[in-house]
Amino acid sequence: MKRMTKGSFVAAMTVVTIGLASVAGCRNPAQSTLPPSAISAEPPAVPPLPKGDVYADETVPTADTPIETGDTLEIVIRRGAGEEKFTGLVRENGTVSVGFMEIDVGGVTAAEAERRVQEAATAFMRQPRVQVALKKKLLKVKRIFVFGDVKKPGMIPMARNMTMLQAIAAAEYQETALLEEIRVLRGGDLRKPLILTADLARAFTYGDLSRNVALEENDIIFVPREHLGDANEAAKKILPVVQVGVMPLYPAYLLPAFTTVR
Repeated sequence: MKRMTKGSFVAAMTVVTIGLASVAGCRNPAQSTLPPSAISAEPPAVPPLPKGDVYADETVPTADTPIETGDTLEIVIRRGAGEEKFTGLVRENGTVSVGFMEIDVGGVTAAEAERRVQEAATAFMRQPRVQVALKKKLLKVKRIFVFGDVKKPGMIPMARNMTMLQAIAAAEYQETALLEEIRVLRGGDLRKPLILTADLARAFTYGDLSRNVALEENDIIFVPREHLGDANEAAKKILPVVQVGVMPLYPAYLLPAFTTVR
């Protein structure tokens, strides 16, 4: 009887394994069962993203914040031990109603509004003391988006003069991120965006910030885990992921009104 060699035994077992897998109905997990007609030729088009009114670091009113149409003023007029409270919406002509008085406050600060209300009230009462609280209308905040190999993908409120380094720090990039091949999609039209490359590995390795791209409103940042190739190859890999990610975040980001009290 002829002995089976080790090589022929391995070959035989391989054939048996393949045969059993075929009988059991197993398939390659990377093999699609969908027909070609079920695959979209290109991702759906997304209209240009809306723009915001202010930067994220401008949402809290300061002493220099001007009063604008749509803002609300909460006004307290004190005389002696008593006080009267009024709430008025600033109209398109810049005026607000304080009882029977019409005060022009358009474009001025809360401090100047206090002075104007006090001056008008002096004609009807002795030594009035006025306090004005400015409540801003809802603000649409400028934003950028970060996707890819980060812990917190999605929308990030945009601060003035924001850079790529600040954006990926906010999104918390993963240890596996390929920082020398970060891409920025710019232009608002996701079908034909301008694609920029940012090399933040140079910043961490050599302290070279020359490729730390300054961001613009609605920039979309993609942090890869693998090499993306040239611009065309990068676009093919990035755009489907980005379009799916941006859709739920499409409406302009609204912040609740804040109040400045003097």
